[in-house]
Amino acid sequence: MLSRDLAAVLLVGAIGLTACSDSLGPGNASDEDREEILTLLDESGFFADDYGLDGANDGAAQASESMALVAGAEAAEIVLPRIWGRRRGFPVRRVITVDVDTETGLATVSKEISFEGRFLLDITDDEQVNPTEKPLEETLVQYALFRRMPVEQADEKGRRWRLIDISPAQWMMTELEKRTVNITTVQVWVNDELQLEITDPSELLDVEGKIPHMVRGDNVLVRAWVENSVDNGNEPATFVFLHLFHASLSVTGWWRIPMELVSGEKAWVARRAGRERIAVDAIDAQTFTTETEDDYRASIWGVPYRVVAPEETP
Repeated sequence: MLSRDLAAVLLVGAIGLTACSDSLGPGNASDEDREEILTLLDESGFFADDYGLDGANDGAAQASESMALVAGAEAAEIVLPRIWGRRRGFPVRRVITVDVDTETGLATVSKEISFEGRFLLDITDDEQVNPTEKPLEETLVQYALFRRMPVEQADEKGRRWRLIDISPAQWMMTELEKRTVNITTVQVWVNDELQLEITDPSELLDVEGKIPHMVRGDNVLVRAWVENSVDNGNEPATFVFLHLFHASLSVTGWWRIPMELVSGEKAWVARRAGRERIAVDAIDAQTFTTETEDDYRASIWGVPYRVVAPEETP
């Protein structure tokens, strides 16, 4: 196994929500309960189907503008192309299950979504942007737990369900034999204190007590351990990235930051409070060496967190 310890120091930013329509799946929840629970999940900021920019984009330009990055590792034999990205398209399969236990007042939610998209990259050393395509077949899984509150604790819209636990999101290769790249551990440090360590992306995290809770302007360190079971002779064997929202001082949107590079403490300033996920994205380096081969292999964990303005802290 090949393992790497990669880190990037960040200043916390706010995150936007991308909502998607839901398909009926198995489960015993009533239509009313299901609609309320899925609406609350959409509003939570933790349950979107995707992350990052759609399509091929210039990651090098993003990194240089937003983070003022300094190299944190020796020069690699495999050089990342400037232009690359994903286009997942519409899901080919989308099942969300909501089960209600009337005795305990708890509702469990599971989501499984499959994509048949394209991985785009331009590895030609010229001045033209002409990315080629290779197959991308991925599946997203995520879980949540709700509690039904007493009538007197309903929110302003009369809703009694409360999100109490949420798992990280996990994007994996749909075909089992292609799951050769694996994230084994992700840590989130806030102001030099470890707030969260994940070794199982299906673990349910207490929304109030375990999800990283940050104040705008905090220093955040994300560290990931990655394994690659296939030796293609590449150095490095795996590239790892962070996908973030509000990472730029000038533009509000998703940015892709290489984790091999480390920013200064004031690389960027958080502008708004909010909730979302930091996506840790591990990709087999072989993916970046061919134009159209079916060699895309990746593993992504979306780590939920919340950011508040300083005036909102206790």
